[in-house]
Amino acid sequence: MSTRNAQAVKAVEWTLESPGRLNRSVMALHSPTTDEILVRTVLGAVSPGRERALLHGVCASVAENAYPHQPGYLNVVTIVDAPDRTLIGDRGIATLGHRDLALIPYKHFVRIPSGVADEVALLGVLAADASHAVDIASVDSHEDCLVLGGGILGVLTAWELCFRTKGAIRVVESNPARRERIARIAFPRRVAISDEPGRYRFHTTFDCANSASAFALAQSATRSKGSIVVVADGCQETYTLGPDFFRKGLYLGKADSSSELRTFLDEFFARGLDYETLVTAAFEETLRFDEFPQAYLKLVLAPASERSGLVPRVTYD
Repeated sequence: MSTRNAQAVKAVEWTLESPGRLNRSVMALHSPTTDEILVRTVLGAVSPGRERALLHGVCASVAENAYPHQPGYLNVVTIVDAPDRTLIGDRGIATLGHRDLALIPYKHFVRIPSGVADEVALLGVLAADASHAVDIASVDSHEDCLVLGGGILGVLTAWELCFRTKGAIRVVESNPARRERIARIAFPRRVAISDEPGRYRFHTTFDCANSASAFALAQSATRSKGSIVVVADGCQETYTLGPDFFRKGLYLGKADSSSELRTFLDEFFARGLDYETLVTAAFEETLRFDEFPQAYLKLVLAPASERSGLVPRVTYD
C-alpha cells in the first residue's frame, strides 16, 4: 500500500474521551514525511483489569483530568508506507493503542526479527515490564521467589525469574481454571502453581494480583528483611502496610513500564525458546477490531471470576 498513489488514508481509533465514554474517531492521514512511517496494526491486546478501571475513571495511575486517554498496549505493526521504500513490509512494535493505522516517527519503531511470531513479539513487550520488576527487586541467583496473581504479568514475572534465580519459584492464583491453564505452560525451569503460598517464607514477593488482600498476603508470606515489589497497577483498593511489614523490616518497591524495551527484546528474541505453550495459555480470548465497541465492552466489564485467559488479543484482519 502507498499513500502516494491513494487519494486518502483514513485511520480508526477508539479512545476514552472521559470515564464511561468510549469514542470512535476517523481521521485522514497525510503521506509520511522524511522522518515518519505509516504503520498498520496487525495485533493488539486488551488489559481487562486496567481498562475496566480506566472506563470507570478509577485507575490510580490516570487522573480524571488526563482524559481523553488511549487504552491498550503496544501493538505489532507493519510498515505500509515510508519515504524509504525498502522499509515497506517490515514488522515491528509501536505505540498505537486500539487504532488500525497511524503515522509515527521512525525512531519509535522497534523491528521484529523474521521468524518471530506476532504473538511472541507481543509477549516480549509484556515480558519487558516483568523483567524490569525483577531488576528492581535485585533478585540473587539463589533467592526463593513468590508471585501473587496468575495473570499475564504474574506468569511473565515467573518466566523471567527462571533466568535470574535457581531458587524456588511459586505462583499463587485463586482461580482454579486459570491455575489449570498456567500449569500447562512449559516454563524454562520448574515453577510451582498453587492456591496459597504455604508455610514457607520467601526472599522476594511480586504482587501482580491487583488487590488489597493480595498485598496483605505478600507481607505475611515474605521473610524478614525481604522485599515486596508491586508489579500490576490496576488496583482500585487501598493498600495498607500492616504489622508484618514493620515487624519484619520489609522493603517495598513499585515497578513501572520498562524504559529499555529495545535492549530487552533483543535478548528475548535471541533466546530461541519454544513459546508455544506460553502463547496458547496467554491468548485464549480473541476479539476483532471491527467488533468494537460491543465485544470490547463485554470483555472489559465481565467479572474477573468469569475469565480464565491471561490477555485477550485484538486482531485487525
